[in-house]
Amino acid sequence: EQLAVWLKSCGVRAARRFSGTMSKAPNPHVMNTTTAGPIGLMAFGITTILLNFLNAELIETPSITLIICYGMFHGGMIQILAGMWEVYRGNIFGGNAFTSYGGFWMGFALFEILMVISPLNPPAKDGKAVWLAVWGVFTLLNFIGTLNANRVVQFVFASLTTLFFMLAIGVHSHGMHVAAGYVGIICGSSAMYLGWAEVMNELAGRELLYIGPVKNKVF
Repeated sequence: EQLAVWLKSCGVRAARRFSGTMSKAPNPHVMNTTTAGPIGLMAFGITTILLNFLNAELIETPSITLIICYGMFHGGMIQILAGMWEVYRGNIFGGNAFTSYGGFWMGFALFEILMVISPLNPPAKDGKAVWLAVWGVFTLLNFIGTLNANRVVQFVFASLTTLFFMLAIGVHSHGMHVAAGYVGIICGSSAMYLGWAEVMNELAGRELLYIGPVKNKVF
């Protein structure tokens, strides 16, 4: 019984902490529901690292099969589920981010599969560059939304914005594409760290691991 009470209190504190950093309008009916933030961050971070090991040419090209299959479910489905959970909690920022990037992974995985099993022609380079650039703009807009959040989540979105624009340029430059892979590994690692920090800080009941809460709100 005491264990159940402790777990419930952990969930309450986690929900309040995540809502306080990522949302200004939490749902008052579900404030006792714990956050799915660490789940989504880990899903995003791991799949981003794996894909960018490939972009950085640190692993062989045939590894794309494993990465895509894994990314469809962990990077795609799990992030969407985490995003829907955050929407339910009233955290529109977390819901928008997780569902969008989860959809990105689902779409990317489907595209790679169709390129193998169907007679579709590969997209033109300019089209792929525009696709990546649009995601860069979307991520930049999300970065602006993190200015009232903690420093680590700001770094995640800043590095992800850089990654998308570098990949867009990398469509026409092999060197830039490889360099983008290293930026992606750093980005994914920072997301994993943030997810881990959220869990450890909740278990400790204090800021055991640095996340850098913003004291002076920008807006």
